Amino acid sequence: MRKTKKELQRYVNELCELAQQLFPGAKVRVKPPYETEDADIIVELPSDWRGGTARQRDILIRRKLDILMETGYDILVFIEKPNRRKVSGDGTKKAKTKAAR
Repeated sequence: MRKTKKELQRYVNELCELAQQLFPGAKVRVKPPYETEDADIIVELPSDWRGGTARQRDILIRRKLDILMETGYDILVFIEKPNRRKVSGDGTKKAKTKAAR
């Protein structure tokens, strides 16, 4: 199966839009892939996030897995909860993330 950057970008955009719909107010960004995956998406929940994430996460992961099965694109999605971010010595917040594989 031949992969193209344009097609990959379309699926990344789709997942980013879905994440923003599922997690209103979240900051969604794409970063270069770490190892063998095709793309990494980071969903940073807002600091005032008080809702659960299980249902939304399941919807997002289900679509991510559909894309993997249909196209072979391995797009990793990280969801950062506000209480999972820790403050480092210089005052910046570093995230402890859980990846959705």
